[in-house]
Amino acid sequence: MVESVKHTVNRIEVQRGQDRKANASANNSASSPKPAVPGVDAAEVSKAAAPKMVAMLADKPPVDTAAVERIKTAIKQGRYPIDLDSISDALMDAYRDLKG
Repeated sequence: MVESVKHTVNRIEVQRGQDRKANASANNSASSPKPAVPGVDAAEVSKAAAPKMVAMLADKPPVDTAAVERIKTAIKQGRYPIDLDSISDALMDAYRDLKG
């Protein structure tokens, strides 16, 4: 579960980087910034708010570690249903996204 979240975040970051490069080269003189991901509103963090956000994330991680431990335990005990078809489909989609 955690690994799939990491991979999803990595895919999003790769896509954002590609979109930013494409937007920068296509719109060098654009007057309004466009979001890196279509359909997602752009957000900017002021310099004053950034340290506050970092402190907030450092205080409490964005992952529910108790839920992660419950899932890990259930997997080890063989009580967690794993859909291998959906996992392999997601892996292939991620591979295609990264290649294309």
